[in-house]
Amino acid sequence: MMAPPSTLRAIWLLIRLRLQRLLNLSGSALLFQRAQGGKSRAATPGKRRGRWLVGVLLMAPMLFSFGHMARNSVLNLHCQLDAVAACGLHHAMPAVIAHLSTTPFSAVLLAGLTFQLALLWLVSVLVPLGTGDLARPDWDLEWLVTLPAPVTTLLWARVFERSVVNPAGLLAVLPTTTMVAWYSGHGWLSPLLALAVSLALLLLAAMLRTLVDTGLRLSLAPSKLGNLQAMISIVSLAPMYAGMSFGMGKDGFAFAWAAAMPAWSAWMPPGLVVTMLNAQDTGTALLAAGALLAQSIVLLALGMAILRRQLRHGVVGSGQRAGVRKAGNKPVPVPPGRWQIGSVIQRRELTLLGRDRNFLVQTMLLPLLILGGQVVFTGRLHDVRELLDSPALVASTGFFLGTYTLMMSAFQNLNKEGGALWLLYTFPAGVEQALREKAQLWAVLAMLYPLIMFGVALAWMPAWRWDMAGLMLLALAGIPLYAVIGVALGVFASDPLATEAAAKMRPAYMYLYLLLTGLYIAALAAGSVVQQLVFVVLTGALAVALWQKARDAVPYLLDPAALPPARVSGADGLMAAMLFFAAQVLVLLILPGKGHTTMPQATLAFGIAGVLTYIAARLVYWRSKAAGVPRIFQGHSTWRLALGSAALAAVFGVGSTMLLHAYGLAPPVSPLLDGKWSWLWLSALAVLAAPLCEEFIFRGLLQGGLRRSLPAWQAIVTSSLVFAIMHPPASMLPVFVLGLCTGWTYEKSGSLLAPMLVHAGYNVAMLACQFAMP
Repeated sequence: MMAPPSTLRAIWLLIRLRLQRLLNLSGSALLFQRAQGGKSRAATPGKRRGRWLVGVLLMAPMLFSFGHMARNSVLNLHCQLDAVAACGLHHAMPAVIAHLSTTPFSAVLLAGLTFQLALLWLVSVLVPLGTGDLARPDWDLEWLVTLPAPVTTLLWARVFERSVVNPAGLLAVLPTTTMVAWYSGHGWLSPLLALAVSLALLLLAAMLRTLVDTGLRLSLAPSKLGNLQAMISIVSLAPMYAGMSFGMGKDGFAFAWAAAMPAWSAWMPPGLVVTMLNAQDTGTALLAAGALLAQSIVLLALGMAILRRQLRHGVVGSGQRAGVRKAGNKPVPVPPGRWQIGSVIQRRELTLLGRDRNFLVQTMLLPLLILGGQVVFTGRLHDVRELLDSPALVASTGFFLGTYTLMMSAFQNLNKEGGALWLLYTFPAGVEQALREKAQLWAVLAMLYPLIMFGVALAWMPAWRWDMAGLMLLALAGIPLYAVIGVALGVFASDPLATEAAAKMRPAYMYLYLLLTGLYIAALAAGSVVQQLVFVVLTGALAVALWQKARDAVPYLLDPAALPPARVSGADGLMAAMLFFAAQVLVLLILPGKGHTTMPQATLAFGIAGVLTYIAARLVYWRSKAAGVPRIFQGHSTWRLALGSAALAAVFGVGSTMLLHAYGLAPPVSPLLDGKWSWLWLSALAVLAAPLCEEFIFRGLLQGGLRRSLPAWQAIVTSSLVFAIMHPPASMLPVFVLGLCTGWTYEKSGSLLAPMLVHAGYNVAMLACQFAMP
């Protein structure tokens, strides 16, 4: 008979199990997994080796963002609590930072950092409780105690694995401890020292979390646990925003709390960590480390004693099986002929929303708390009136409220059905009709907050502003479109056959939804009405394409192995076009300029956006093993065909340009050509970058995807229309003709090289025409 594992081995095995589970759940966070049509099989060794890369790609930007905020927190606390006058001068900040890094922290700064670290430590306890499995009917401790090991060993293993496998806690605590160590003069040893002390704090957080959820599980019924989890998710926002507010500005009222931190707080675990990292001599560091170790041993021992007492009667509590509904909660029949809101499915959705308090909080209350918490804790309530001076910010904020509500509702439609998803297939209306009615309901609910916000903003403005009203309409127009997009992506994101609740949602599609909403927000901030309208049209086309794609997948939700293999679709081309369009705007915002866009900047933005779009598309198709991916040198390239099409498009383009020029309607090129090498940059853009990037997106992805379900002429015309609206109004007609010529060439040759040559030839002719004109 096999001997039970030792305490250390049991802890290691459970930690490894939790890490593997976390890796499995996040393995598709950035990259699409194989399409649902593939049969389930064990991961190949190559994919197992590559999972760490996905985790790094997911955590690296988060750590960088939180690290930047932690750096600002330390500097802002130093400037405010130590009353450093030089902080008001931008050029004096390097000297302030150098002085901070070479001298011990003041007593008031140590107290302020202790206060911030204590808040973030509280976040590491509350966030896992509020977003974890507290409300799940099953409890993993019930199977854990069945393992062949003493209960004490299993409890220690549970506490240790929760201290290591706590991504939210690590993101909360590690950046701040790293910045404290860095500005204390530890240099590149700072991350290692910070990781050691962060794990010590997270160990105490894991013990408190285990005590709380064990006590709650043993004393409360599952229905009450769901309500309590919703309340904890709300409460966790307060310490989160209070701790983050130090890095968001210098006007938050939390600075006063930090300054009032009592002296005895230095002997709490967070205070001992700050003192130990900032100690200027070995004796002080050893004293703080010894005190932290002693406190940790005492607190952990006390917590384990309480845990053993909680479990003295086993793991089944008095409230865990009390799930019977009261007799008074029977549904009230509706009298015949009485008017009712919405359809049967929509009323069912509203009823479920009212019963599930956790779901209600996540969808309708959490967006307000996230936005309001950031405003309140950063001390920007007095700047609300200044918000009206930025129409794009007002529209983007309202759009965020609506789309966040959709992400927690419409996107989760099938996931919320759970094991009862098969019931939708028994409805007389059909699954597609049910999803359509759900999308309509959530589009209406998601528009409530933006409508209220926009109404208040318009009423508060001293004078009517058409630019703000127009952006508000664009934001409101995007919400029903993203309701359709959310429901469609939710079809691909849901895995109803998964046994674990966390595995029922593929996170890759949630990140895709966030990316698409971010692109729409970037378009709202683009500043050009034409660009914004173009993006709305692209979003509408994407919503239709995704809905059609989701409709094809709906019959296979309960049998994903029967789904046909993944192929390039028109939705892929539209998403690539949106990414390409928004990436150019973002790159132009990042590039340094003199108040206007120059030709080198336009060329760089175009090229960078094209490369990013190409890499993203190829990465997605490589992961999904998709068929029909366009290639430059596949098929047969016909030079005569390309030259003839280029000549036809060039004749029409040059003729249109000369006609517009004769009537004074030709768009000026001179504002971009303000440098010595501007014509060279323009030539590189027109002859190389544009043909390579645009033909891959509009012919290879969009036309190739549409060709699966449309005749050739319809796919060519549709892709040409989308291609045309991505250009300035004066050039839309000749660009549309160019799209027809390149589309026909691609259809005949089967190679991307042919339409690229047509595109390059057309642009050469247009450049020659520009040179020839006065």
